[in-house]
Amino acid sequence: MGHRIISIGRQFGSGGHETGMETAGRLGIACYDKELIALAAEHGELRHEKLAGFDEKQENPWLYEAVYEGNHRVTKGQSYSSVLFKLQSEVIRAIARREDAVIIGRCADYILRDMKDVNLLTVFIAAPFDIRVQRKMELEHISRKKAEALVRKTDQQRGAYYRSHTGMEWGAPGRFDLYLDTGEGGIQAAVDKIAAAYSKMGYADA
Repeated sequence: MGHRIISIGRQFGSGGHETGMETAGRLGIACYDKELIALAAEHGELRHEKLAGFDEKQENPWLYEAVYEGNHRVTKGQSYSSVLFKLQSEVIRAIARREDAVIIGRCADYILRDMKDVNLLTVFIAAPFDIRVQRKMELEHISRKKAEALVRKTDQQRGAYYRSHTGMEWGAPGRFDLYLDTGEGGIQAAVDKIAAAYSKMGYADA
């Protein structure tokens, strides 16, 4: 019996992480976000702190740094960004094979798209720019100017990362089962809609 996976892409500051965590808590399943960095590091026997600097960031051709450590799962000479994507992809597929889960970011919707033994619900969480800036001001205790720059920079990084690994546009509304705006109904409304869609999902044939 194949498992049910909820993949959540998200604009920075939209509450995507909180939505994923609350959805997982309501459904009684695991939620994977930054844990995927640690799992990838363990999978490839690489330093977590090194990989963390390349998480959901496009490779910079001017600052290319090749990997020459790790185990047999690591292709020596490739960039840290490419190695991290490969390791996280393997970890995400392994999670999907063993349990129902919420997976946040890391191109999970793309990575799992062709797995016949997984029932995938793709979700993207968005919100108006001003709301996202205000949320980051409150959470990070930073000025509006810094929050605006952080939101723009992180969205740009996530978009470039997604495009570089998938060849597709990040956050295009028509590509997701659910495209939710937390600026309209808030995080709880998004959780309600995702949980309702999950409850209607059957298990894929293993």
